[in-house]
Amino acid sequence: MSSQADKKLTRRWIRPLPKQVVNKIAAGEVVERPAAVVKELVENSMDAGADRIEIVIEKSGSSAIKIIDNGCGIDADQIEIAFSRHATSKISGFDDLNDLATYGFRGEALPSIASVAQFRMVSRTTDADVGQEIIIEGGVLQGVQPIAAQVGTQVEIKNLFFNTPARRKFLKSETTEARHISRVATALALGRPDIGFTYTLNGRKIFTLPSGQSSAERVASVLAPRERFLPVQFEGEQATIEGFVGPPQLAQNNRQSLYLFINNRFIQSATLAHGVMSGYGELLPPRKFPVGAVHIKVNAGEVDVNVHPTKIEVRLAAEREIHDLIHRAVKEALRSDGIIPTFRSSANAHSPSSSPSGNSASSSHGGRIRGIGSPQPVNHQFFKELFENPQAGSVVLTSSSENDQFSVNKETGEIIETGENLVGHETASGAPAGPTDGFRLIGRFSNLYLILQVGTDLYIVDQHTAHERVLYEEMVRRVDEQSVNGQQLLFPVQVELSPTQMAVYVEAADLFNSSGFTISEFGGTMVNVEAVPVILAKKSPEKILLKVIDDFASLRKSGLDLKKAMAQSMACRAAVMSGDRLNDKEAEFLIESLLQCENAYACPHGRPTFIKLTRDDLDKQFGRG
Repeated sequence: MSSQADKKLTRRWIRPLPKQVVNKIAAGEVVERPAAVVKELVENSMDAGADRIEIVIEKSGSSAIKIIDNGCGIDADQIEIAFSRHATSKISGFDDLNDLATYGFRGEALPSIASVAQFRMVSRTTDADVGQEIIIEGGVLQGVQPIAAQVGTQVEIKNLFFNTPARRKFLKSETTEARHISRVATALALGRPDIGFTYTLNGRKIFTLPSGQSSAERVASVLAPRERFLPVQFEGEQATIEGFVGPPQLAQNNRQSLYLFINNRFIQSATLAHGVMSGYGELLPPRKFPVGAVHIKVNAGEVDVNVHPTKIEVRLAAEREIHDLIHRAVKEALRSDGIIPTFRSSANAHSPSSSPSGNSASSSHGGRIRGIGSPQPVNHQFFKELFENPQAGSVVLTSSSENDQFSVNKETGEIIETGENLVGHETASGAPAGPTDGFRLIGRFSNLYLILQVGTDLYIVDQHTAHERVLYEEMVRRVDEQSVNGQQLLFPVQVELSPTQMAVYVEAADLFNSSGFTISEFGGTMVNVEAVPVILAKKSPEKILLKVIDDFASLRKSGLDLKKAMAQSMACRAAVMSGDRLNDKEAEFLIESLLQCENAYACPHGRPTFIKLTRDDLDKQFGRG
């Protein structure tokens, strides 16, 4: 009897969930964060035929989101129906999914958003004398009434997730949510250059874009003002590829500046993004990602957008083929611009534009091909400016041209330099073996690697990673002490940032201004640069600021401390590069400074600063082992 009673107690009845619960569950999929709300509402405005859309965000979306458009509006007798689950004007049957011409089609966005926020909508059609206002709080209708309004629709969202505290609790910081919103707003604007957009974030107008722009104008004005983008255009059997990509020098430290679209819909696809990157080949430095906007046009029946409630993921019937088309399109765009060298046969080697080896020696726009040409001379005051206060106890370098002494190893016949010309430094107990017991600079390779002899061992030092380590440890100390010296610019420089870059700058503005920069906001997304750190003073202020901001965003995302991220970025940008030839004194100074570092064996990115080749290693390679 007791067992039968237990079964009755555990029996669960099957019944429909209340409407409010259903909408809240749906909101968990559709409304992931404030940026998702912006995307859904703006796509509704675009489906309504608007050619002007205004996006206003307060407190990074958690406080208020306002979307205003001049679209066709919603009829007064249909405004309540719009908040019914799966109510839509965009499809009428399942077959319509095979030929979608709209962004939305599920009928989930409005009821889902209204169930987790305080929602107000005012809409008026062209043939109506007045508009209609509807207010919903937490999925509960509060009222519907006529109201004076302009043609179009205005939606106001306040206190997002106010009735779902668990979801609100797991929102990221305001700066993080602002970056997500800025990326979505940028993507929406890039996808439809024919529509005018105004985007205001936390009281700051980020961009105002006119309607009727060309794709080239929209890409340049949103992604990188005053930069040159390369047109991408290719037509294949499976798809047509169009868009614009930046030259390799515009590459970023993260994937956030590459935007992909299928039939004007912003999507994310690792496969298609790889197609863009592979088109650059070795022109992209390691862990660098291209900037640009690439539109893929495919037959509507070849793409399934009904994969995820957010509609940002899609399935393609010919994904691999389209990947290859994108790869080819980007590669052809770079080659036609002269960035990728074209190799000529010996038959036309006499061409003025060809080198004797058959390599193209100039680009189509008259400049040298990337990677070809004489290296830039190094600034010989560089080390003097950096190490203006050497640490106590540092070894004083002596010239190897004076008091040279040599001895000959009678067993090997090797000439060994001894005496004062060997630079010495004590090795810390337990530290990995390094060139710390006296070294002799014996050569260079490819104006990047310094070759040292230490006893019977050879050390090959990467001058860039070595210098980066030296600068990094010095900069960490100076950033922490706020003692980074700044160099005042003769004329201040105004730098236009992208919306995402502006959000990063705002987050770290105080740190920038205590690290040798003097920067102030100049309106919109433009900043005014009056001073830069001394170690970066020889570089372009505009380029160095953009690079540091991009570095900072990437390093911060990986979890690095703010001050260390700033120090690492400045060290990387200031370090001598491949092709910078150091004289003997500078090379010795660099190596000795490296040996004084807390971690002399790797740069801040984890790459080794030197490798060691022992006599035994060489003997084995030559069969003497």
